[in-house]
Amino acid sequence: MKYIIFTTYIYSNTMLKNVLSKSLLGVFILSSAAIQAQEPTQPTHEKRVYINDGNTYVQKSLPLYFMFSTSKGGTQYPLTSKKSEGFADPMYLDTEGINYMRSKWAVDPATGRTKMPKEEVLYELYADGLAPRTRLAFSGASVYRSDRVYYGPGLVLTLTSKDGVSGVENTFYSLGSGSWTNYSGTVNASTEGQNALYYYANDNVGNAEKTKNSKFVVDLSAPTSNHAIVGIVHNSNIIAPSTTFDLSQNDNLSGVNRTMYSFDQRSEKRQSGKVGVSYLPDGEHTLYYYSVDNVKNTETKQSFSFYLDKIAPVVTIAINGDQHQGQQYLFVSSRTTVNLSATDNKAGVNKIYYRIDGGERMDFSSDFKYPNVKGVHSVKYDATDNVQNLAANKYKTVYVDNKAPQTGIIYGRPQFFHRDTLFVNKDTKMTLKSRDYESGVKQIQYGVDGGGFQNYSQFTIAGEGYHTIKFKTTDNVNNEEQEKTSNVYVDNTAPSIFHNFSINSIGTKNGAKVYPNYSRLYLGATDDHVGTKTIKYSVNGGPLTLYSSASTIDISEKNRFLKKNVKYTVRVVAEDMLGNANEETFEFYIGLGND
Repeated sequence: MKYIIFTTYIYSNTMLKNVLSKSLLGVFILSSAAIQAQEPTQPTHEKRVYINDGNTYVQKSLPLYFMFSTSKGGTQYPLTSKKSEGFADPMYLDTEGINYMRSKWAVDPATGRTKMPKEEVLYELYADGLAPRTRLAFSGASVYRSDRVYYGPGLVLTLTSKDGVSGVENTFYSLGSGSWTNYSGTVNASTEGQNALYYYANDNVGNAEKTKNSKFVVDLSAPTSNHAIVGIVHNSNIIAPSTTFDLSQNDNLSGVNRTMYSFDQRSEKRQSGKVGVSYLPDGEHTLYYYSVDNVKNTETKQSFSFYLDKIAPVVTIAINGDQHQGQQYLFVSSRTTVNLSATDNKAGVNKIYYRIDGGERMDFSSDFKYPNVKGVHSVKYDATDNVQNLAANKYKTVYVDNKAPQTGIIYGRPQFFHRDTLFVNKDTKMTLKSRDYESGVKQIQYGVDGGGFQNYSQFTIAGEGYHTIKFKTTDNVNNEEQEKTSNVYVDNTAPSIFHNFSINSIGTKNGAKVYPNYSRLYLGATDDHVGTKTIKYSVNGGPLTLYSSASTIDISEKNRFLKKNVKYTVRVVAEDMLGNANEETFEFYIGLGND
């Protein structure tokens, strides 16, 4: 089936326009304020067709009627539709932007045959049913937004209109006049104050934007400022360090943003309350100040000259008595006292004040003590002279150490505890351990059996018998521990050794007794205090062997050396529970019965 190429006509009461579509961009400057006016009525913009650069644009809501001709410039015939009778004649475009009317396949004019490869024949038609959009930009002036929008001097306004299809035809605005003006350049406002700008744009097929508006205030006037002296003043311009300046401001439009001030040639500061002078040196000074409103209108700088009398007393503190400087704190005791003094080179000292741990402010009259509570404490102190110059607050923080150290005794080895008595010997080392968590240990002392105290170092007690050890520790702020005692018994005596044979001797030889060859030797040892721990023996130079019973030593020679007598040398070592040791050696012979 062939498709016939046709021409489309759009019937409306309009003239075709062949004008280049473009976005309108311009600038206007407000050099004075515009008088606010009522919104002007927007004129009617006729819906139409617009042809530009070979493209045809139609206002999207217009009806379309189709005509065709079999020759260029020939008779035109209306084209109707039976299949879409209810939606053609006229037809409306449903798609914003480009639409197509098409023949299914292109025919080669020379051959009258379908072009190969196949391609459609397309007629473009642009539907535009959307109005342009206009943006307003403010520049060149400071802006401040609160309940209204304020602009300062030098305000520049820019209107930018854009249209997505047929393009912008015109942009209109109204500022204070009550009528529309075609936007193309700059516009001047007449007076400072409230302004209302109305604006819109229309495109080349008659779509018009809804009127927009922007209300704002133009502020061209600087604020005004004044000062007032608050506090001690003499002869209108001599002030004390406690005196302050109160700076007040006023602005009739955008409001005061900040007030800046400075003294002499110092850097400017922003006012945030009353302006103090206590950090300035004594002498002549000048206060400069000015205000800036919220759109940067700046006041001419104001000035006020004055004399500041600022010679305050100098306060010193003395800590008297027990004290020790640690890594973090100065440690004191409950006996330590505090003295405050002050000097002044002008009017003389009026009063000295102090507070302890943030408590009540008190007049100083005599030495005082820190609270008798262990821990950190602080004294805050200052003074005034006779013209009310107040010295800067000073602080002295200390750590009150009112606790004595704690000391314990450690007995080394050897030691033996039986029932309620600790036994040691002359080699047992005695160690005193002391701790103080505040100012630290200064001195450890001890004494033995009622003797005087001496400085501690590790010690032993040589004398046999019961002994009493006394000891104590002093910390670095002279807190002294209550004297402690410990009792100990020194046992330096080794066990006594005994030996017996199971039978009487049968003779002597070379001064030593002779025993029959079936004899047994028994060993024993006794200790007066701690008891015997071990008995060891060796025979004829052999290794020491732990003695357990008489059966351990069997010296029978019944089956050996029957022809002659045999001499034995026995070494016995006995040790008590403290390691005190005794040793004995004895000799004897073992022979046959007939010897």
